[in-house]
Amino acid sequence: MKTSFNRKTLNALRKEIKHDQLALIIGITILLTIGGAMINISSNDKAFNQSLQDTSELVTRLYKFAKNMSQPELTLYMDSIIEDLPDIDVISIVDKNNNRIYHAHHELINTQFDGTHPDFETMSSDFLTENSTGPSGPQRRTYSAIYDDDGHYEGFIMIIKLRTSMRSVTIRTMLLFLVVTIAAILIELAICTTLSKKIKKQFLEFAEDLEGTKFLVDSMRANNHDFTNKLHVILGLIQIGQYEKAQSYIENISIIQRETISKVMNSIDNASFAALLIGKIARASECNVKFILNENLHFKSEDVDIPSEALVTITGNLIDNALDAMNVMAHSECRQNELHFGVMTKPGSLLITVQDTGCGISDEVKDHVFENGFSTKGEGRGVGLYHTRLLIESLGGKISFESEEGKGCCFVVSMNSQI
Repeated sequence: MKTSFNRKTLNALRKEIKHDQLALIIGITILLTIGGAMINISSNDKAFNQSLQDTSELVTRLYKFAKNMSQPELTLYMDSIIEDLPDIDVISIVDKNNNRIYHAHHELINTQFDGTHPDFETMSSDFLTENSTGPSGPQRRTYSAIYDDDGHYEGFIMIIKLRTSMRSVTIRTMLLFLVVTIAAILIELAICTTLSKKIKKQFLEFAEDLEGTKFLVDSMRANNHDFTNKLHVILGLIQIGQYEKAQSYIENISIIQRETISKVMNSIDNASFAALLIGKIARASECNVKFILNENLHFKSEDVDIPSEALVTITGNLIDNALDAMNVMAHSECRQNELHFGVMTKPGSLLITVQDTGCGISDEVKDHVFENGFSTKGEGRGVGLYHTRLLIESLGGKISFESEEGKGCCFVVSMNSQI
């Protein structure tokens, strides 16, 4: 339960980091986009003003060559200028008596300009740009003063950019920033997903290291208990003067211990799984059960896609169930109990066998072994095999058993490439 809690905590932490990372990246991207859009719009406004003033200055110079033309000639001349200036919507020329001598909308020619305009005679500049409203709607205007050859004021020219045209530019700018923002967020999501997978892998490895540490600690505790029992045997042999038997006993248990651990470590490449088996071997010794590893013991993590936690849970439950069965037998018969354990993998397949010489399972209860809450050992039991079956089936595997009452039982777990 503690290991499961650690894994859940790590997964929750990983998800929280992922969500915080996404929120931070998206938030920063949106803020940068808004800031960039505002700067761009401000720059566009300044560019508009400068463009209007430059155009106004150009039109004023061109008008000096056409001011003596007749009305029809002036209208044709100014219309041709507007056609060559696509960024300008309206040009209006007003004389000193506020009479429109030209307007892009011809129906306004020779009408009175009744709006306000700068008093250039009192101004130090011959140009002024401002926002205003005219017959064509909301607009940005640039006024340019007109003088004769002697420097006398003759009127002014208005260069107009309609606000609707300016808004269309702003909308295009905003749409461009929006597209860039969406593209940036999608790229960031892809990067974040990749990073999340790497973090998840590292967290899983960390969780497995925690599991391996836990089982190593359990193994050390069990080995410590078992070692204490062996010391008592050695002490007893020495006290009764059986020195040669004590020496032989020490040599024998040392060889067995070394060979067992070596076989597990050489055959199992999963630290959590190996630590579990070493711990269970020590516990079996405490229970006076001979733990026998099959000769063809072989497990490679790369062969099967199964979480270490699931592997440890399944194997641990089956071994504990076998030890309990032989513990019951130990009270009724004086014999050496044996637990045979085997695991084999090949690419895409896994086989686990746990065979004991316990009391076996009677024919009457065989159909109920994997039911929730069913047990012959009293109340509060009967959940281990039930949850083990559910876990195995959730991984796409199968569990089965063969048993003969009074002689023992063998559980077999198999999984294929579909796990």
